Amino acid sequence: MDNHEVVEKLRAAVLELASHDPGSELTVARISATAGITRDEYYRYASSPMQLLAEALSDELLTMYDETGEQYPPQIARAMRPRLALTHIAKWAAVYGGPLRNELMGALRQTLAPSFRMINEEDLRAFPELMPEGMPADDLAIEFVSAYISGGGMAAIEVWVSEPEPDVERGLQMLMAVSPLTKIDDEKVQEYLRRRG
Repeated sequence: MDNHEVVEKLRAAVLELASHDPGSELTVARISATAGITRDEYYRYASSPMQLLAEALSDELLTMYDETGEQYPPQIARAMRPRLALTHIAKWAAVYGGPLRNELMGALRQTLAPSFRMINEEDLRAFPELMPEGMPADDLAIEFVSAYISGGGMAAIEVWVSEPEPDVERGLQMLMAVSPLTKIDDEKVQEYLRRRG
């Protein structure tokens, strides 16, 4: 088995365990057994169960972003990201909002938040008109706004997943109201998708 296969088995196993029984403890032994690998192999490819879970969830979301970026023009792909993120989080709501929530959010701050920040920086460089009114689009301002939005976004996710069934549409409305990078002209996105459709 090559490295990629082992990592994929580990990620599938941790997602399976976390989603089917979100209240149970994630252990190296349970993940290894579910993945069909040894504990030694586990430690070659993963550090902690929670970090593995955070990486698996982050990778799934970032893969969705990449696929959207390949299929759509940049402005449409950017406009679709908030909905993709909220849909992904709602799909895994039992994991994001379950008993592992606090520990998972800490791990996600190490894996997902830097990716969000990088994506936000890229978007602000490509679409400087999204910067807050009166703020220049220089490097420091772009990095500052991106860090602020990414950190706030992670905190907002924590609050949103505390709902028993997170509502994607309501989450999107709240996100669009507070973040300059989610100024989405939904009619244009929907029109584009209909024409393409």
